[in-house]
Amino acid sequence: MRSWSTILLVPAIAAVAVAQDPSPAREPADDAALEAKIVAAAAVLRIGGELVSVAKVLAAKPAATATLALAPERTTASDPPDLYDSIASSVRIVGHFYLCTECDDWHFSGSSGFCVAKDGVVATCRHVLDSDETMREAFLVVADLDGHVWPVQRVLAQDRASDVCLLQSAEKGGVPLPLRANVRAGERVYCLSNPDHHFGFFSEGLVARRYRARESEVRVEGALLPVVPWLHVTCAFGAGSSGAPIVDGRGNVVGIAQSTTAIVNDAEDGGEETQLVLRTAAPAAAVADLVRIVATSPDAR
Repeated sequence: MRSWSTILLVPAIAAVAVAQDPSPAREPADDAALEAKIVAAAAVLRIGGELVSVAKVLAAKPAATATLALAPERTTASDPPDLYDSIASSVRIVGHFYLCTECDDWHFSGSSGFCVAKDGVVATCRHVLDSDETMREAFLVVADLDGHVWPVQRVLAQDRASDVCLLQSAEKGGVPLPLRANVRAGERVYCLSNPDHHFGFFSEGLVARRYRARESEVRVEGALLPVVPWLHVTCAFGAGSSGAPIVDGRGNVVGIAQSTTAIVNDAEDGGEETQLVLRTAAPAAAVADLVRIVATSPDAR
């Protein structure tokens, strides 16, 4: 059996010229500092009475019919570093600011999302909203990759079958990412997400396939509604990436990171071998459908 070891690549003694980056890069990620900044900002909002509990967020009705203008589809391709820069300001960290059951401290548990319309409208996965037994008291907040924090005020619309939702936050502004529904298998795609509080994690892959998710089928008066194809993608993401945008090379959202599933082989010696991890993305069309619902009904939920 082949074994593997880590090899440290030591630079040669001879000097090597280092090319200068033609464009300024974002500061290196400091996950602990960003999380501490989010916790401090959320604490100020809580003391000021600006946060809304998870229960109230889920129970709140949209204030009125909203006109949500989707961003126009982008047509110009970008190199990956420029693509990262073009979508990073639109990516959001969506999560719970909560009082722990095991201590008297407030914590932050973050997943992912992105701006889909101006004035604080954020798309993410529906399952991201649910609190758990470790939370004595919990509030939903949205943050950007620079640590600015806004309260989540209400759920504008949700689709449990597709596991997507639209949130209204208190943010004023925000650059929405365009949605694109007609992605093809084999297209190169990218994900910018926050796996396990590794904020701003950028990965590259392909659309492995489009497929019908039978568990998301919906019947209305006995008739089976058309199922929008879901995606399997090969760009890397993990726990905490739920709700992140999967974009094409132009920055159009084609899917939303939703789940991972390991294909495991039972070995003869009783052990298990993970052979493949399927990375599932909900279709961007499901978010577009919610936008249309919000634009036509004040009671989208």
